[in-house]
Amino acid sequence: MTEQETSYEVIVRTEIAIEILNQARAIVTARVYELEDTDPAATEALRRRRRDLIDLQRSLSADGRNAVEDVIAVWGPRVQDETRFWAEF
Repeated sequence: MTEQETSYEVIVRTEIAIEILNQARAIVTARVYELEDTDPAATEALRRRRRDLIDLQRSLSADGRNAVEDVIAVWGPRVQDETRFWAEF
């Protein structure tokens, strides 16, 4: 039995997807800090959604190319435009 090698491109795309989700988490974290003292309910809701992003990020691997490409396609444009991010988040 031979092992299938993971291409460099797939590894790089996986790292890109992980970084995109890092950026998304940073946007949410900034909002959490803004709302912490004034809106505890909204803060907790954002923390839950941020945990969902962490779970998604942890689920990514080079073996799951479709999930990686989905993250890049969906979240990539969102993190480039904060207005769009919040409209679609």
